[in-house]
Amino acid sequence: MRYNVLSDIKVVDLTHFMAGPYATKLLSDYGAQVIKVEPPAGEGGRHAGFRTHSGNHADRGPLFAFLNTNKLGITLDLKHERGRALMMELLRDADLLVENFAPGTLVRLGLDPDEILARFPRLSIVSISNFGQGGGEKDGLLNDLTLYARGGWTFPVGEPAREPLTPPGSLIQYVGGLYGAIGAMQAILARNHRAAGGQHVDISLLEAAVATMIYETVSFQYSGVLRSRAGRRFAIGPFLIATMKCRDGYAGLQNVTDKQFEGLCDLMERRELISDPRFSTALKRMTNNDALLEIVADFFLKHDRAWLYHEGQRRAVVLAPIPSVAEVLEWEQTRARNFFETIEDPVLGSLRIPGASLRFGSNRPEPTRPAPRLGEHNREVLGRLGIGATGLETLAKDRVIVGAP
Repeated sequence: MRYNVLSDIKVVDLTHFMAGPYATKLLSDYGAQVIKVEPPAGEGGRHAGFRTHSGNHADRGPLFAFLNTNKLGITLDLKHERGRALMMELLRDADLLVENFAPGTLVRLGLDPDEILARFPRLSIVSISNFGQGGGEKDGLLNDLTLYARGGWTFPVGEPAREPLTPPGSLIQYVGGLYGAIGAMQAILARNHRAAGGQHVDISLLEAAVATMIYETVSFQYSGVLRSRAGRRFAIGPFLIATMKCRDGYAGLQNVTDKQFEGLCDLMERRELISDPRFSTALKRMTNNDALLEIVADFFLKHDRAWLYHEGQRRAVVLAPIPSVAEVLEWEQTRARNFFETIEDPVLGSLRIPGASLRFGSNRPEPTRPAPRLGEHNREVLGRLGIGATGLETLAKDRVIVGAP
């Protein structure tokens, strides 16, 4: 059974690149009507990303194709008076306006958030920015590297005697987008169930980064000790959390409790280690962590990941193979749950993308629609505002819109 739990929610989407589009993608995946409004040249994410099997596409990279599924797409030049007027018409019956411009950009465009909220009391605005809408650094610049660094993620990663390492990818962008979607739904709930007016939801990517460093921030406040870089180990402590080399790749091991240590000894057929005076207590395992790691590493090196995983599961030993992306795509568990969906993109062809991570029982959202081509839904969306063919031609001539008329 399919469902569209947010089908009565209308979202005007002014986002670009990652964090903002991911927030609105989450809303659109669950049925919200999301109208993506792009400048005539298209939002920046159209031109970013990576090569496909068929080469580069000037206005449609795979990242854009993934982050903008299920959305309607129009173009509006918000620097043009007519473009701003049409934007205000779109907001008239909207529930949410989502944007991730630098603070103050909407004001400079003539779309002051305070005035918009006053004019449309049922509307809420979700703003996602680097540092948030206030504070001395609100206009500061960030990228993924500096976001990890400023958020505290980089300092504890790497070898003890080497420089800190930046985690790969853009995880914080997606965490910020997730906070954006959560904030959007809180604003809707406040309006519907508490008779509150529209809200201005303020999401800071830096704060999203710091908020997910819970172990570091809490442990430091209690102990006053900074966790040092521990290389392939999570940390030096009364436990063993490490990346282990196997015969056919790598696996992650988390061995914390006495029971887990007993299971690990049983897996290695080294039950004598349970009473070994070096490892018989958590404190002794901490003191002799290097010696224990050497024994475990030697055992892992002689076995395949799959065998280690399945035998570990039988003994309640927490370990898992570290798969490549190619292996993740073929993972048995995600296949069993039909997690990945295949969509037919009009430019990129067949794409296999992650599906919805949230379900109601066995129910799933409606099938995914491809991301819109530039201006693909100009006629459909602007037609609802009473603009006919002649009006569309005039808008295109004045460069207020471009793309499919």
